[in-house]
Amino acid sequence: MKEIAIVIPAWNEASTIGNNLSEINRCIKDIEATKFSLLVIDDGSEDGTAEIVRKISNEADIAVSLICLSRHFGKEAAILAGLEHSQDYDAVIVMDSDLQHPPTLIADMVRDWQSGFQIVEGVKNSRGNESLLRNILVRGYYRIFTFFTGLSIEGESDFKLLDAAVVSAYCDLTENNRFFRGLISWLNYPTKKIPFNVPDSSRPDSSWSVSNLFGYALSSVTSFTAFPLQIVTFLGGITFFISLVIGGKAFFDKLTGNAVDGFTTVILLILMIGSILMFSIGLIGVYVGKIYDEVKKRPKYVIDQIKSDQGDYK
Repeated sequence: MKEIAIVIPAWNEASTIGNNLSEINRCIKDIEATKFSLLVIDDGSEDGTAEIVRKISNEADIAVSLICLSRHFGKEAAILAGLEHSQDYDAVIVMDSDLQHPPTLIADMVRDWQSGFQIVEGVKNSRGNESLLRNILVRGYYRIFTFFTGLSIEGESDFKLLDAAVVSAYCDLTENNRFFRGLISWLNYPTKKIPFNVPDSSRPDSSWSVSNLFGYALSSVTSFTAFPLQIVTFLGGITFFISLVIGGKAFFDKLTGNAVDGFTTVILLILMIGSILMFSIGLIGVYVGKIYDEVKKRPKYVIDQIKSDQGDYK
């Protein structure tokens, strides 16, 4: 009998985690020849999420384990913690804790995995009751990511079934700054995509603001490729070309006696070059910061406590 772990990163999800675990249990209990275990990663929640999971684990008719991180490390770290503690399973399913990912698809994912696909991922066919602005920003982000990396992740989510070989390969990566969706696509194992619609009722007001989305986009792109650094070179080339044109014109006007006061032009050039320099320094600073994070070699997450079928331990 194959064993599959379902990894569920959670951060302040007390209002939905109970319903989600119950729905998952309902959807997987009739899947034949497969034994499931649930692993919830509490990413430093402050609303009692861990306590709810503990209570459920004591009452559920399925194995429910809980890993509590010492603080909020972020979803990428929580996913990594779940995968690293699930390497003994034949496959691992990663899904959100807020019912955004429909558990009814798990049976189809398992079926496709059993047919030979090593990655089965849910792809959003619709984005539920997401606002128009957010929808536009997300689609724009997908295009930017594809432009810079050459990988298309449009519509993809963290809702994935990964074969043990994929989990092992992902955990063997040594980088601290991770982008789960991008790295799984980069591994390039045989993949099957299953479209799904995000239920409106499962998406309350998102805690992700526009600034959060911008930060996520910047982090994922710069964590995955150094190509944006070429923008600095490109802008430098454009500035040099403009300088040649304006300098040539100024020299010609000087020779012909048509030189005029260039105060406005000088001010505009200073502002343009200054803006380009500040942008370039900021972009380089992002990469330097990521290098700094890597060389410190701090752990990607710190576990405060683990609750499994064998009891609590640290």
